[in-house]
Amino acid sequence: IFQVSTAALEFLDDNGFNFNEWVAQGVGWIRPKVESEKRLAIQLRIDEVKHLQRTMSATQSQDAAPGEPVDIQPGPDMEVAESVRAQLTAWLASESQDSLEIPLDSAFQRLLMHALIRSEFPSVYSHSARRGEQRVLCVYKSQGEVYDEQLKSLQAEMQKIDELVGVRQVFDEITANKKLLVGHNCFYDLLHVLQSFYSDLPSSVHEFKTMWTQRFPVGLDTKFLAETHELLSPLQPPSTLKGLADFMAGHAAAQSEQQASTFTFEVDAPMCGSPRYRLPHQYAPFLLETESPTQGGGFLADAGGADDLSHEAGYDSLLTSLAVLFQLDTILKKRSMQWADLSCELAPKDGVRTVSDLLPLSVNRIRLVKTQPSMINLSGRDESDMSRHFLMTGFPPTWKKWEIMKVWSPVWVSLSWIDETSCWVITKNDDDVKNITMIYKMLPDPQFKLLTYDEYKAQEQSFGAHSLEPGNES
Repeated sequence: IFQVSTAALEFLDDNGFNFNEWVAQGVGWIRPKVESEKRLAIQLRIDEVKHLQRTMSATQSQDAAPGEPVDIQPGPDMEVAESVRAQLTAWLASESQDSLEIPLDSAFQRLLMHALIRSEFPSVYSHSARRGEQRVLCVYKSQGEVYDEQLKSLQAEMQKIDELVGVRQVFDEITANKKLLVGHNCFYDLLHVLQSFYSDLPSSVHEFKTMWTQRFPVGLDTKFLAETHELLSPLQPPSTLKGLADFMAGHAAAQSEQQASTFTFEVDAPMCGSPRYRLPHQYAPFLLETESPTQGGGFLADAGGADDLSHEAGYDSLLTSLAVLFQLDTILKKRSMQWADLSCELAPKDGVRTVSDLLPLSVNRIRLVKTQPSMINLSGRDESDMSRHFLMTGFPPTWKKWEIMKVWSPVWVSLSWIDETSCWVITKNDDDVKNITMIYKMLPDPQFKLLTYDEYKAQEQSFGAHSLEPGNES
């Protein structure tokens, strides 16, 4: 059974996907280890040909006497042999210095013609080559030309490896230049990238984190940032990517009415045939329009509203970029900082803060779904974070985030909802763990029950914890 989405086919066609090559050869991609092995094998062959080229005899066998004709049975092979003999005789009689190329798809017939030429035409040299999708028999008047053709073919094979690497080159550039990698609710994306382009997934979380941070040392998850940062979570932004990006754009636009906007952005014109993304009008204060209405109307939506192209690869990439820009812009404004004070480089110039400096509790924290802990710390020990989780149960169903946050004030906590009367309360550090415990003990008549993670696990083992089981976080 072959199933495919028409929308996926349209997207691939718009972006120049070669369906003929896909059907004939499949979609190729290779990991670094395979790439290195292929390059080494080709390089050894190149070195061998160059060595033969340097040591080949200076005297050519121009006067060598032809041998006995090759005995070929009547039939198609005989017809090919007679055609090759005729073309070779005419080519040798001419003054042409170009090689003779004879299309010949059959591997057996090419092998047979090599034997025929070696026996009947000893003054020339033959070699099989590919011209596009066609295989040809090439004949040269000097051995040096054969080596040149072999080197040309091997260099083409080396260039083909670059094509096989494909989109992995983008991630390799991010690694080489140590750039910030941003995603939204992106844990499965990280697993897919590592498994597809680099290696099989390891057997332990610790190995995965080590392998990932060696290649991508700094990353941000816009969903985790929106839910946990002390300057962003009180805004209660939507959890979906489009909802978050649009919300943060609207919030930044409202802020820009009170103080000058600190950044603008420009959307590149799409490639021929690619969809044109239409952004809602809350992006207008920041968007530098580069096209006139006669050229397509720019990138703002008409009055009817913007198209929702969520889960289309290019659109989601654009929204993720915009979401993190607006998040960083909001944080910078709240802290009276300028964009010039921030760098996405790992080692910026003196006096400039890195993203890790600005967001020490958000960098490399990736949101997890329906599990505890509700995030994975790619650059730290998640085991120690479990001691910072408290299960808060039995509070009134009318309580919202604000009421729970007030209970633990002035300690800043993150929340991971289970249902309308229970959630996980997550502290930033060990000191706040002590403060939460102290606040709970000081409450005269708490309207809820608070369990440490160890207490929750003990209760789960003793009595079962169906009502406590996390799995419905928002």
